[in-house]
Amino acid sequence: MPAGPHLLYIGLLCLELAGCAPSASVAHEGKEMQEDGITRGVTIGSYTYTDAPVDARIGRHLYRIPANYFYDQMGPTFQGDVSLRMQWPDLTPMPPGQTQQQTMSEFMKAVNYDIRYVDRVDVRESMRRAYSNWTMPKDSLAYRNPEDRLDLRIPQPEAMGLVRYDVDPALAEQYAKEWEVKKGRPYAPVIGVRKDWYIARDETGEVVTFIRCDTDEKTDGLVVQGRDLVPSENPKDRVAQCNHLMIFPEESLSVSIGYARVVLPDWQRFEDALRDLLGRTRVD
Repeated sequence: MPAGPHLLYIGLLCLELAGCAPSASVAHEGKEMQEDGITRGVTIGSYTYTDAPVDARIGRHLYRIPANYFYDQMGPTFQGDVSLRMQWPDLTPMPPGQTQQQTMSEFMKAVNYDIRYVDRVDVRESMRRAYSNWTMPKDSLAYRNPEDRLDLRIPQPEAMGLVRYDVDPALAEQYAKEWEVKKGRPYAPVIGVRKDWYIARDETGEVVTFIRCDTDEKTDGLVVQGRDLVPSENPKDRVAQCNHLMIFPEESLSVSIGYARVVLPDWQRFEDALRDLLGRTRVD
């Protein structure tokens, strides 16, 4: 099937940022490497990628995470930021060095985690701010944009363990009219900006999961076929993405997770996989 514009774009992005094309350097796998906790290693060019444990300080605790779980398969950034990657559907890390020569299929199956410690405000408050349009003055028209506030959206019946919140058509129409009066020209929403919102709460009713996905008003460019993600029949379809925010209130951690929308039904597995990893790699 010929690649459509969306796959061409993602392919170029992949080439530039993620190294999807086979590396020009020859990879040499070390089968006998056992020192320092290494069970697998591969040398690409002058660097050897391994699954040796790497120390990562996240907030109040130290974690010893195998190197190939990190996004670059090396470890935290020089600033201490922790970004991890697992592969759908098994939610295991890629073999050492594989991110440097990954296929397009592997690139699309990536589930990426950015973890940060929240210490300036309560982590629950940081979550509330994510869905409340809190940066806008409350007397402003922008604050009343029904796209940007959970309390202005309409909850739908629960599905997949999530409650979807849709934009209220009446409020959207009212906002458009007010915007036109204020700006002196018709309101024209930016194409591609609208997101579908999904929420999960804890037993107290507090939002602990907030997921924004490219709207399903357009058909998706990916289809799940068993354990694979394959292009849709229409090569012009875009590949919809989700940005998934979750919190660990007890650890004051906020986590942003990114993945293709077609795997949204596995959202709970994505959260559980991270909990399991952090639980078994924490050392203090």
